[in-house]
Amino acid sequence: MTTTATPTPTATPAPGASAGAPSTSRQQQAWLTVAIREIMVKLTDKTFIIGTISTLVLVGLGILAGILLGGQPSHVRVVVTDPEAAAIAKAAEPIMQASNDENTVTVTEVADEAAARSQVSAGDAQAYLTQVDGRWVLTWKSEPKGEYEAALGQVLQAKTIGELAQQTGTTPEEITQRMTLSSEVMQGDAQGFVGYIVGVAFAVLFMMSSMMYGMQIANSVIEEKQSRIVEILVAVIPVRQLLAGKVVGNTAIAFAQMVLLLGAGLIGIQFTPIPQFLPSLSGAIGWFLIFFLAGFLALACIWAAAGALGTRSEDLQHTSQPLMWVLMIAYFAGFMATGTVRVVLSFVPIVSSILMPVRIVDGTAAWWEPVIALAINLAFAVAMVIIGERIYRRALLRTQGRLSFRQALMLKD
Repeated sequence: MTTTATPTPTATPAPGASAGAPSTSRQQQAWLTVAIREIMVKLTDKTFIIGTISTLVLVGLGILAGILLGGQPSHVRVVVTDPEAAAIAKAAEPIMQASNDENTVTVTEVADEAAARSQVSAGDAQAYLTQVDGRWVLTWKSEPKGEYEAALGQVLQAKTIGELAQQTGTTPEEITQRMTLSSEVMQGDAQGFVGYIVGVAFAVLFMMSSMMYGMQIANSVIEEKQSRIVEILVAVIPVRQLLAGKVVGNTAIAFAQMVLLLGAGLIGIQFTPIPQFLPSLSGAIGWFLIFFLAGFLALACIWAAAGALGTRSEDLQHTSQPLMWVLMIAYFAGFMATGTVRVVLSFVPIVSSILMPVRIVDGTAAWWEPVIALAINLAFAVAMVIIGERIYRRALLRTQGRLSFRQALMLKD
């Protein structure tokens, strides 16, 4: 008896599908693979690691200097000869503790002036407080402590105002108000100088980060074109997902580094002479990070498009020129723009990423203005992503010389 073997049926590929083509789900995740690769390349780059660590070390040294110079508690030993002087000398302690709760004032009462001066001369006390001809005199052995003298001056001022108020039949608050001088400026307020410094810092951070990571995106694209690797990549990865992966990966690294540096800066501000500005600076930095993210996303796709326009690394100098001009304008506007021009530019995309957070610091922006400026930035970012993706897609596989942005937009898909 002869047995005939029946062939096992095989699956027939669907029309238009290639046997070696990746599945739809794998194609949908291709951008994530590209993004992770971009991140890992950066995290293993020695130059990037050394640069980030060096910057953090500089911030740490600044914080350490602030601790060493301004964080040491002050202990003052005062000798007096009467109860009134003892009460005044001790009353300065709460004022000193407002800046450092470890500051102390120790008061010792002795029999006479000779005993008081003897203690100061021997080093048992640092200062001798007494009243001579209606005025108070603080005698030191060698070097006076300005912090204690300033606190003692406030005590005597408050005491004098209270006595005068009783004599004139008014209140200490009214006398203090008449003696108070306040300053106003027509543009900005007393925080103007701090706003200027913050403007310079934000401008430098935005320009350097956008330029550094943008050039890396553009260089990556043009190197892939020059080596023809891009032809292999687009055969397995859709062009849009290749672009998305590059943009997302570099944006994530740039944003993380910005958060790290600004977070370290906020810690350092606590040990500087301007810790009172920390609440407004924290809010401004939060807004700056949001604006930076929107601005960087808008520029990242254009950087990728600039790389796609060229065929050699030398071409990047020409194709990236418009982006360089935009960053330079944003940089100088960040700390040079004033008055109405400054207000108007704080709503202009890219430039607003610097100016609006600065206006938050100096208190010249209403609560709704950052919201409007951010909405404009996001709309601009969406438009730039669409335009950048179109240029990138149309120019990526063109290897016949350098293209301009206008020529790439006129090409057909």
